[in-house]
Amino acid sequence: MYNFIAVGGTSLNRLIKLDKIFLNSCSIVDATSLDQFKEYIDKGFRPIINGLNNNPTKEFREYIEYVNDNNIHVIIDAMYEANVMKFHHCYITSPTTLLTSNLNMKQHDYFDNVITVPYFVLQTYILYTQEFKVNPIGVQEHLNHTKKSFLCLNGVNRQSRRYVYNYVKENNLLSDAIFSFINRGAGENIISEYPTLLLENDVPNNDDGVTWDNTFNRDWFLNTYFNLVTESSAMNDASSGTMPLHNFENTFFTTEKTLKPIFNCHPFICIADKNYHANLKEVFDIEMYDEIFDYSFDSIGEHEQRYDGVLSQLTNDVDYMSIKEKLEHNQQLFLDHTRHKDILINMLKQIDNTYN
Repeated sequence: MYNFIAVGGTSLNRLIKLDKIFLNSCSIVDATSLDQFKEYIDKGFRPIINGLNNNPTKEFREYIEYVNDNNIHVIIDAMYEANVMKFHHCYITSPTTLLTSNLNMKQHDYFDNVITVPYFVLQTYILYTQEFKVNPIGVQEHLNHTKKSFLCLNGVNRQSRRYVYNYVKENNLLSDAIFSFINRGAGENIISEYPTLLLENDVPNNDDGVTWDNTFNRDWFLNTYFNLVTESSAMNDASSGTMPLHNFENTFFTTEKTLKPIFNCHPFICIADKNYHANLKEVFDIEMYDEIFDYSFDSIGEHEQRYDGVLSQLTNDVDYMSIKEKLEHNQQLFLDHTRHKDILINMLKQIDNTYN
């Protein structure tokens, strides 16, 4: 049995929905008071603190003081972000284990242990197959539709996405492409320079940070040749921000943005970090579409030069039959329930190992 007492919530609550084996073997209790927290610690529950709170010394002060005073091993849940800032550490001096979705972060000077988890791979699979229960698009559906241009969906305003916005505008590609620019989190000055672009048939946005990001209109994929993915981390975001704890050479952080085209048998090419496509192959066995794209840009360290290598390949020349096996291979990998279950089992075993 895996027992956790969570301070500030934890992303594990969604992950254990993956399979009844986890619902039956994992107990996650939300901490409501320090006395209750102490009670569950005495019962052997493992403390897990939400590392994404921007002011943990205020919000979690009494819990942090207690674990520090008693040298209690704490799990820090930072799975929802590519970067790890100073506040993610929560100022804990007792032993710590970091849960992160940056799969390149094998160790961290500020944490005793690091466990990497492809959180968004698991979350998106759970949402599509269990909560939203959407049907994936197959290759034959694509063959039956008339297509033009590409799909590119942009939520949060980021520097890498502004670079893409500029390129698409300057090359008169907006009229044919399905291109959105939501400007989430942008100030008025940025929005005036990069006006918001909404899709007429966009899906409802309830601003919960999950539903809109993972919902899609099937026609977006059926009516376009491929997906130009602008990933969340495209500028080594593990080392960006105002207070990075540590500078890393590179980031590998896969989100639902890459998983949508995989789920829907849609070719894709990504504005992302260095070696992102190579990492997709090495870590997840995702096949690349060499018949369409030249991936020589992937290993370029300079960000804008790497982006240019992607943007120079916005093509309408996509033969679905030539990549049919790869599209179906990638889709089946994503839909492999056992594969996802094994990832979560491995994560729980690694947590066990840090306590032994």
